[in-house]
Amino acid sequence: MKYQLIRTCKDCKNEDAFEFTKIQSAFKLYDSNEIWKKNCSKCNSLNCSSLHHPFVKLDKEVLDIWGNDEKLYLNPQDEEIILAEMHYLPIILTAINEGKYLNSKINVLIESICILLYDNTVICNDFSKQENKEREKNAKIILPELIKIKNKIKESEENIMEYIKVVVFPQIEIK
Repeated sequence: MKYQLIRTCKDCKNEDAFEFTKIQSAFKLYDSNEIWKKNCSKCNSLNCSSLHHPFVKLDKEVLDIWGNDEKLYLNPQDEEIILAEMHYLPIILTAINEGKYLNSKINVLIESICILLYDNTVICNDFSKQENKEREKNAKIILPELIKIKNKIKESEENIMEYIKVVVFPQIEIK
């Protein structure tokens, strides 16, 4: 699979594509300023209107590299929010249970699952009946998994946002 960064020219709207490996793309291991300052391949302009970089879907390879390197980020901010997706739950639970990653990375993973439960249980009228049914179903999957790792969550408590703890901790019987 090709991982591309797209540079859009401000003057002629041409899009130049720059290819990277999955790992370079996942961790943005390239100089975006350098690409921003490149000449357009069509009109030679240096004016760039945007760089578009699609998010690399998390898989075991990416997670393993991230989990063992303190300097790598999936996103410099809000990694735990990015990871708080139902489709990542199995891979995150496996990583937490294996405990092969750096403690700081395990803490991010634990927080992400707490956020996931929060997102699927917090009361919000912005969702349709069908969405609320899906959220309820998700919560029933997440909750027992969090209960299984309750001790690890307790050890990681200081890394979890207070508003998340207020909703999640009573559900998993942490005071």
